[in-house]
Amino acid sequence: MKKITLIILAVLFTTGIYAQDYIYLKDNTVIEAVVKAVNVELIKYTKFSNPEGEEFVVSPETVLKIVFSNGYVREFAKSEPAKKEVGERSEKDNYFALAAGFGRSYGGIGIRAQGRFGRNQGLGIHGGVGFNPVDAGGVCFGVGAKFFYYKWLYINAQVGIVSHKETYVYDFFGDSNYDTESVFGFSLLTGGDFVFGKHAGFNIAIGPSITGDGVKLGFDLGFVLKF
Repeated sequence: MKKITLIILAVLFTTGIYAQDYIYLKDNTVIEAVVKAVNVELIKYTKFSNPEGEEFVVSPETVLKIVFSNGYVREFAKSEPAKKEVGERSEKDNYFALAAGFGRSYGGIGIRAQGRFGRNQGLGIHGGVGFNPVDAGGVCFGVGAKFFYYKWLYINAQVGIVSHKETYVYDFFGDSNYDTESVFGFSLLTGGDFVFGKHAGFNIAIGPSITGDGVKLGFDLGFVLKF
């Protein structure tokens, strides 16, 4: 009887040496432990039920807080998404832009409006109107779509009136006269909308333009203002 009593007292004495700590994990797990060490890299502990047994380690990133036996509570910062460095800009680049210049998408010498949607790769639509002094002159326009294969670099497919020409015609009474005819065309240009800083840049592109007169060289050159 005395032997059993001594064993019980020994167990109670041994357990009483170690105070019980509680480790609260972020997955709502609670560990009854005897905390041995805490630093920025790890938290080392043994189970309270076996304080002299195997030591375990958890990362502070997985721990919400530790409640120590003396009542002290140590809380750990909740993980937050890493903030982008200043100047590191998303290439989402959904924007609207106005441009002034000369070329197919400007309708000769004119202006162009454009929208871009996407990230490093994206799509764009545009329309422009202007005056083409070549041939018979006159108001021209171009509308089209762009595929931005990397940032501001694109392939542009567009249609519109690219020029005007005069034709010599006879009427019913044999009188002659000049008539102005619009020349429609399809252009496939490759180039870029190079935007420096946040708002300003330039546009340059070149490629074939197909009209009723055959294949000609088409191009765009202009100043871009992005919003």
